Amino acid sequence: MTLANRLTVLRVVLAAAVFAAMMRRSASAHAAALAMFGAAIATDWLDGWLARRTNSVSAFGKIADPIADKILILGTLLALIHRRELAIPVWAVFVMLMRELLMGGVRMLAAAQGKTFAAERSGKIKTVVQCVAVLLMIVVVVLRDHGWAADWMLAAPRPLTVLCAVIAISSLWTYYRQYRSMLVKSWS
Repeated sequence: MTLANRLTVLRVVLAAAVFAAMMRRSASAHAAALAMFGAAIATDWLDGWLARRTNSVSAFGKIADPIADKILILGTLLALIHRRELAIPVWAVFVMLMRELLMGGVRMLAAAQGKTFAAERSGKIKTVVQCVAVLLMIVVVVLRDHGWAADWMLAAPRPLTVLCAVIAISSLWTYYRQYRSMLVKSWS
């Protein structure tokens, strides 16, 4: 297994640890979650850079990398939902989950036709926006734990989540337009 692929697997492990830490009612666990989420984001950048730099892009990496991103982002959002003071709209998280499941289906359909496709620019933008938004939400939780979060900070997770959902749907639309012919062909 290449170093890039090991970093992708590490991101999944970090995602599970972030989820577990955010489910706890502990300031130190939340601070640890913030550090682990930051490290996971770093592995996302680093694994892609390493794979390209060492010419070790693999089929596993092409599939596992976006899955690791989804586990990290959606898992953390699911843990944050139980923080009622953040008022994270469940419907927006559902929209993001729906988008990811639909894209997974499209990827499987492409694979059944002997095709693979890497992340498009809109998908990469979606991931960056979601990572930054979720990171900011964890920061709000950590600040709140210490009594440093202003009211406007506690209100920020709601619009950030809606923004993430809107960008997810926009990205899905971009993929649909690009791969529409493949989808239509599979329906026949």
